[in-house]
Amino acid sequence: MTFRYLGLLLLFYAIQIHAISPGNQIRERFRSNGINPELVDPRRGYRQEPLLDMVLIYQGGRQRMDWTPDEMRPYVVHNNQANGKEWFFDGFLFLEFQDGAGYNYSPGYQGNKEARKQEWEWLSNRLFEDGKAIKALNRCVAEAKEELGEPSFRHKVVVGLPEPFLNQKDWGELNGSKLDFAKREDRIAASLWYIDLIREKFQASDLEHLVLDGFYWVSEQMNTTDFITIEIGEHIRSNGGKFYWIPYYMSNGYSQWQEYGFDVAYLQPNYFFNKKIGEERIRNACELAFTHNMGLEMEFDARALYDSKVNYRDRMINYINTFRELDVFKNASIAYYEGGGAMYQFAQSSNPGDRELMDQLHSLVVERRRRLVENVVYRQDFQEDKNMDEAMWSIDGNKCNFQFTEDGLVISSGGSSTRLHSRGKMDMQYGRVELTAKILSNRDDVSIRIHLLPTEEKVGSWPSSGELFLLRFNGKNPGKARVGVNTDRMNETNGKIRESVLSWGTGYDQTHTFVCEWQEKKITFYIDGMKVNIQEDLYDKQYSSYPNFWPFNEKFYFDISIASNSDEPIILIESIKISK
Repeated sequence: MTFRYLGLLLLFYAIQIHAISPGNQIRERFRSNGINPELVDPRRGYRQEPLLDMVLIYQGGRQRMDWTPDEMRPYVVHNNQANGKEWFFDGFLFLEFQDGAGYNYSPGYQGNKEARKQEWEWLSNRLFEDGKAIKALNRCVAEAKEELGEPSFRHKVVVGLPEPFLNQKDWGELNGSKLDFAKREDRIAASLWYIDLIREKFQASDLEHLVLDGFYWVSEQMNTTDFITIEIGEHIRSNGGKFYWIPYYMSNGYSQWQEYGFDVAYLQPNYFFNKKIGEERIRNACELAFTHNMGLEMEFDARALYDSKVNYRDRMINYINTFRELDVFKNASIAYYEGGGAMYQFAQSSNPGDRELMDQLHSLVVERRRRLVENVVYRQDFQEDKNMDEAMWSIDGNKCNFQFTEDGLVISSGGSSTRLHSRGKMDMQYGRVELTAKILSNRDDVSIRIHLLPTEEKVGSWPSSGELFLLRFNGKNPGKARVGVNTDRMNETNGKIRESVLSWGTGYDQTHTFVCEWQEKKITFYIDGMKVNIQEDLYDKQYSSYPNFWPFNEKFYFDISIASNSDEPIILIESIKISK
């Protein structure tokens, strides 16, 4: 969206800079928690969370629509042109900037007063008003379940936090003490009070069909907060929540979102609203989001309706087409700004063009949900689920070489070799394998293979029956990751291997995500969301006539093999996901 509130750029120059620089504050905060700030992992690739598609619901202010169950329904259930019904968004961000009666919840609006504790409480009550907003969403989901059955996901709610105004003196009291927002500890105290208030109201409201997933920081740049978001994020995570942020295009601090304490950030392209901005803006935003491990925001409003007098429809279509072309729908979490009611207006429209556009958007949302959620046959987050699923995994080697830590599953070789594999327990023919891991050792004798191997060697022993490797790593050359396949005619032994070599420099010991997408005639490998290798069956022939070129139409199993002469930890596995 264009800047959701005015005056942000002016504020950039107007706010007094504090004596301690932002960078130093951040580094000191990391050090105080025992973290070397130089070792914080910079990840590349689009950010993808279990919450895939989050729509922004502007609610609270008196100027907003009421968000009754009828108004909420088009966001929960999509009715297509063929009168079919299906689930739509899985996430709902409730946020507000103004109360509509002269008070602001965030800087940038002129002519209004700074919201006080009583306005913050009023906003919290609006969120949980009977028959509206969050309670209306819960009722809407309950009614939809009667029609559609249980969804494959939980409907998640994210709540926006009012921003404490720097130097505000009249906010009110907590625990008998009057707060002074010139003091950062008072601004933090007010924010934590509001978070706990929302949690209490959510729990008391008996919202059985919803999950409170986290909270959202409404300011879209990092200039006015004295970086209190670090402590706020810690408090949110201490109760199992996530801290969300959606900075505008090239706003101050957008690329440092993790350092400011956020768990998830989406980048606004700010393309839809200004026709002087060319389509390349969307592409630039996608590239920046990929570089800084962010999701993307799609932006449109009622001006995208077919009969709108001010035609911005083509700009919404450009978002859809570019996001599809650049794999945003495939690999990124997406937030949807729709102007506060546009999708309801689309649902009410009798114009076939509007129905067609919503059908197109919905089909993309459902397609990615099926691929990423409904088609998942195995998923384990070793940071949370600290056990070895014996129905899935077999271990070759000493079980003591596998240790569960807060960071995930740590595997050692025990001075020899160790394997973790799914042979005979989860064999697959086509599908998607995703593993997130960090290499811990670059000793010269370290060898790591993350790969798929044939369950039955139907056309001969390795490499004749094929191998798909998501990663080949050798400690003698730790600056390179190797990705690709081995076959009888093209393999690492004869020097004709079909692989790609990615130079990641000193980044071997950072967290990376490795993906293999395996189809009948095409196999694509990714590292951190970036395509690094593509294999294609160009011959369209079976074993009888061309037996040794494309052996990848049989069942394979997943295997992690490591070797070294040391018993030190070799690799940390955070998570594994396998989809059909």
